[in-house]
Amino acid sequence: MGCPGSPELTLGEVGEHLVAQLAGRRFPLGGSIDLTQRCNLTCLMCYINQPAGSRAARAQELSTAQFAAILDQLVAAGVFSMLYTGGEPLLRPDFADLWRYGKRQGLLLSLFTNGTLLTEREADLLAEWRPTSMEITLYGATRETYERVTRTPGAYDRCMRGIELALARGLRLNLKSVLVRANRHEVDAMRAMAAGWGVDYRFDGVLWPRLDGGASELTQRLTPTEVVSLDQEYPERQAEYDERLLGYRPSAVRNEYVYTCGAGHRSFHIDHAGLLSLCMMARRPAYDLTRGSFQEGWDELGVVLRKRRTLDSRCVTCTVGSLCTQCPGWSQLVHGDDETPVDYVCEMGRLRAENARASVEDRRSAGQAAGSEPAAQKQPAAQMQPAAGAE
Repeated sequence: MGCPGSPELTLGEVGEHLVAQLAGRRFPLGGSIDLTQRCNLTCLMCYINQPAGSRAARAQELSTAQFAAILDQLVAAGVFSMLYTGGEPLLRPDFADLWRYGKRQGLLLSLFTNGTLLTEREADLLAEWRPTSMEITLYGATRETYERVTRTPGAYDRCMRGIELALARGLRLNLKSVLVRANRHEVDAMRAMAAGWGVDYRFDGVLWPRLDGGASELTQRLTPTEVVSLDQEYPERQAEYDERLLGYRPSAVRNEYVYTCGAGHRSFHIDHAGLLSLCMMARRPAYDLTRGSFQEGWDELGVVLRKRRTLDSRCVTCTVGSLCTQCPGWSQLVHGDDETPVDYVCEMGRLRAENARASVEDRRSAGQAAGSEPAAQKQPAAQMQPAAGAE
């Protein structure tokens, strides 16, 4: 344990086995933690970033000792994987200490970064204490678009340098993008860049409102129709949706409990100040880990998962079901409560359900036309990709 040369394990290889052993019981297998809310970029659409030099934001951050103490508690509770995210994690001057400490504790660590602060020193650190996975965000394929989105001169070249440093050390790297009006036209070019580097690439067109209540970034947001069209435009996204769509049945899944997703069942989120919540976007209620233990907080938040709905909203009778991503996080950020549906999310769910019904009919017609054709030879209809989680 703690040896930087030990074999790497993927979350899929380990997680599936552990989940099977739990037999449905609630258990904190893994989580995410904001090392900071600060960022060296000032992106048009970010839901969290605070200025890199903000003294107020930095004063709220966990100290090195507090961070280490929380990791100790996570390990004692049975947590085996953690995602370091932000803000920009590499802004923390003690990033190397926090990274090494987590690795020495035996955690499988992943990293989300914009890559612009990745220098030889940080790249060597990650090569020695290797992340289970590492994701760098692309904001554009060209310097002009990248720096229009990030509003940071010189950031494009620093990001490209960071990617090259990671690749040169054989790190397990993936690239991703949040698509907005300013960079939507370059999605094909960004996919091609990733392919040229030989790494996986994913993108999402859904923007979350800011955690601090700001909404100016939503002017960059794609419409529900544009988001759903992306589901059908790219084969890899369609293929990923096959299994979900094939098993889709219209049902009212939000008619009893407030939380109908997996938040707080196997995972959790901790913010820069040590507040434990059920997920990265639903930040209320929260438990202060600087005043109590992780196990106490995990148990206390578990009660929230049994909270029943009290609002007679359209969610109660809506049968779009699993194709809708409406959740307490959306309601909290838009309406200030846990249950009020968000029109933007409802529209995406409705459009996906319409496409699902059309795809089912297409498959049924194709099956009738094929007659006795073996099922293995039948080609599935075009599918859709569910919205990815927020960085």
